[in-house]
Amino acid sequence: MKVFGPKSISTLFYYIFRSISIVLLVFLTYIEFAFITDRFTVKDGRFNLKIPLTGSSIQADNQFSVILTICLTLIFGILFLYLLSNIFKALKERVIFSIGIIRNLKLLTILNLIVGPILYFLIQFPIMHHNKLGSIHNLILLIIFGMISLFLTYVFQKGYTVQSENDLTI
Repeated sequence: MKVFGPKSISTLFYYIFRSISIVLLVFLTYIEFAFITDRFTVKDGRFNLKIPLTGSSIQADNQFSVILTICLTLIFGILFLYLLSNIFKALKERVIFSIGIIRNLKLLTILNLIVGPILYFLIQFPIMHHNKLGSIHNLILLIIFGMISLFLTYVFQKGYTVQSENDLTI
């Protein structure tokens, strides 16, 4: 199986990541709707939100900070997977060095190197009121993935430049 182009692994990853991002968006919408319309139960200071079609539920402390953390994390995940699906969408095209993939790689880099760490520190300290760095491995993974996407951005920019120069000489 080919890695790039139509009917390739890139096409498969595009559909997988796009589908997951859509499912998470629907899930986030459901959670927001349930909290706005009081479609959850509270017992002993904990909320219980039933998830339709799965037979499971979300249970946590009934505090605004917990609900906000869940929503912010889902929004970050949706953006991350959506940008990843856009990158794989560009890789399934015949010409992979394009402005579109460079733009999406830059956005993914910004998401991982700037937005992710800011969100991490906002959730850890002002929102959840922790006094230590918990789950630091998540922050480290964000930075590593951001550095990889930054490197790939420059590789694809160079490839786009070379491809443009090659197209002009032909």
